[in-house]
Amino acid sequence: MSQGGPSTVKKFFRITSFYALSLLTFAFLALNCTKVTVTPTRYVSSSTKHLDRHINTVLKKEGIQPSGISEDTEFLRRVHLDLTGKIPTPEQVLDFLKDGSPSKRQKKIDQLLGSEVYVDYWTGLWVNWLIGRRGDNDDRSVGLTTWVQTALTNNMPHNQFVQELIAADGELKDNGAGNYIMRYDRSPAVLTSHSSRLFLGLPMQCAECHDHKTEVWSQKDYYGIAAFFNGIESEQKGYIQTMDMAGNEKRMENFLITNKPRKSMWVERMDAEVSPRFLGGTEYKGSLTKRREALAQWMTDQSNPYFSRAIVNRIWKHFMGRAFVEPIDGFGEENPPTNPELLDWLAEDLVIHDYDLQHLMRTILNSETYQRTSQTNKTNKDDEYYYSHAYMKPLSAEQFFYSLLQATGYERLQEHRMRGFNRQGGEKRMEMLRELEGKKREHLEKFLFLLDNGEMEEIEAFNGTVPQALMMINGNMVNDSASHEERGSFVNDVLKRWRNPADRLEYIYLNVLSRLPTAKEKTYFQRYMERSLYDNKDRAYEDLYWVLLNSAEFSLNH
Repeated sequence: MSQGGPSTVKKFFRITSFYALSLLTFAFLALNCTKVTVTPTRYVSSSTKHLDRHINTVLKKEGIQPSGISEDTEFLRRVHLDLTGKIPTPEQVLDFLKDGSPSKRQKKIDQLLGSEVYVDYWTGLWVNWLIGRRGDNDDRSVGLTTWVQTALTNNMPHNQFVQELIAADGELKDNGAGNYIMRYDRSPAVLTSHSSRLFLGLPMQCAECHDHKTEVWSQKDYYGIAAFFNGIESEQKGYIQTMDMAGNEKRMENFLITNKPRKSMWVERMDAEVSPRFLGGTEYKGSLTKRREALAQWMTDQSNPYFSRAIVNRIWKHFMGRAFVEPIDGFGEENPPTNPELLDWLAEDLVIHDYDLQHLMRTILNSETYQRTSQTNKTNKDDEYYYSHAYMKPLSAEQFFYSLLQATGYERLQEHRMRGFNRQGGEKRMEMLRELEGKKREHLEKFLFLLDNGEMEEIEAFNGTVPQALMMINGNMVNDSASHEERGSFVNDVLKRWRNPADRLEYIYLNVLSRLPTAKEKTYFQRYMERSLYDNKDRAYEDLYWVLLNSAEFSLNH
């Protein structure tokens, strides 16, 4: 195989044999892959105990037997994907398996929550939630990313986090939170719709044109909130010198955000002036230049029934695969939670712990409920609401990309290709970084599309689709890493590092699926390699690698 990939003829036969092996392997994995269940000693806080007690009480009432606790490798892969956005390395898997400490799962959770990669991944999540994925290298995204990253590094309380975003003023160079306001062009309507959905879980945008058909919110309620955002003004104040996502110098426009004192907002649809008023009808009577501060305080107040429940619902969905309220921004009288008592209790617990999101995360992640296996039994195979087993989740676009990047060792391959460049080394490295960022944007664009609702919202179209398969088959990232001939490729490194076929097989499994192969899988694949029709038997390892990368087990968080 040449550096650029196989010839067309070779590629055709390669893909044909790949699909034949894929079909056999998928059937084999589905029918014969057995799991070893372990029972670790878990760290259990009073909050975690309450969570599990509530879930187990409901399961008993429904006559559902919960699944057992996940094995170590299943847990490790899941928690790495949920907290860092990518699969663990083979070394991390082996270290975790060797650790005999009964509290190793708690330690792993704490370690990941304190890591830079956690901050980076959750910064990306929050920036996506706040302003969307598109334009991830534009001025607003770069500026907001820096602010969110600092907030998460310091574990800023969630109420303070939202207050600073809603009430942001001053120059962007001093207050990066202002990029949230600027991203939506200071539009009262867009900020009202987006902020109410993200921070309160309320789909108020329907009331922009008319009174809500199924909820109590009126058009006047909607514009009463919008009036708080009315009068935001901005003035350019030079530029900010910073770095973009690929490490290049970037010059961004700096703006000064101020609030123009306005008592009311003219609403053409209503043919009327509307004054700032909170949901429930209470009009705002305070300082006209402090309207957004007042709105932020009202939004995050402990007495607000929506604020803490909205973030609990969102975090629960991320970890558990299904929210209490679906969609996560669909709270309302006509869409009650599936587990209202637990949702309310977790929301109250978050308030008691000063809106510490890491406390909420630890409560969920250390629970028996989160750590259950995804394998079902006769009583819970149809359960979609009670959390009797782990629900399988398709990897998000980011999770898939970064896991693929790690499993292929593509960055290491690029580093290897750069060797030999002396004076041009720094320049070549920047080219590599730019290429990787370009690949990321290209990848994300394949699985995301804009939802044309006037708010620049995006939803994912990433569910193991045909574009994914085509990217896996034809993408240079996979082709190059699968080459047994090219120095620096993953398969080439495995063949050079180990001579024993069993060792090679184990490392490929650890690298792609984050687990060791079962005895049946070892026998199956070793027999396949021995009977391979390739003149060079090393080509069989390429097929194995491709099959595992294209398996459902790789593309799902389970």
